[in-house]
Amino acid sequence: MNYQAFAKKMNAYTVLYVEDDPHVRQHISEFLNRYCKKVYACDSSEEGLEIYKEHKPQIVLLDINLPKMNGIEFATLIRKQDKKTRILISTAYTNQEFMVQAIELELTRYLVKPVTNEDFFMAFTKCIKEIEGADTVYLGEGYNYNKKTTSIIKDNKSTILRKKESEILEFFIQREGEVVRYDMLEDAIWSNGPMTRDAIRSQIRNIRQKISSNCFQNITGVGYRFEVIS
Repeated sequence: MNYQAFAKKMNAYTVLYVEDDPHVRQHISEFLNRYCKKVYACDSSEEGLEIYKEHKPQIVLLDINLPKMNGIEFATLIRKQDKKTRILISTAYTNQEFMVQAIELELTRYLVKPVTNEDFFMAFTKCIKEIEGADTVYLGEGYNYNKKTTSIIKDNKSTILRKKESEILEFFIQREGEVVRYDMLEDAIWSNGPMTRDAIRSQIRNIRQKISSNCFQNITGVGYRFEVIS
């Protein structure tokens, strides 16, 4: 797993974590705080619901065995009004009844204890994919790219890319972290005829003006590297 890319993406999200065991809560909270934009941790469903209503976190992580109101009941209350928030539940149970409840509540994943760091990485990665959706790619610093509309979205404002701009951006998104050479761009985007490096630079410059320019790194004499920033 690319942990650096994971950290960059998780830095955009807030998490509500509800766990009544103080030692477990402290350990997992410290882990989450390394990656998340903000972590709200508490020990009861009642307090968790108040935090959820006030802060609307994008991801909720619940222990199933909470006092007074268990994790399933908590998740049920959320789902009555909110289908978008991603919910993870940690549990020692793997019985069929629980799995049916998990499906009905559209849980992203249930984590069977003991939960490893790798389990958390996989679960939160799945949350990110579900939040972003198949048509939306997070570009960092509040920018998102919608493939269906070929537009850049930030603060509810949308900027539509030209055809070549969207083709180039999607080409880089598919190769995040790799060095993309000028000849690779020419072959992929301008397959019907030659294209000068100046023209390629002009297209990249236009894209930079519409998203965070820090996403593109110049590789002198070679091409560019594209990386999503936090």
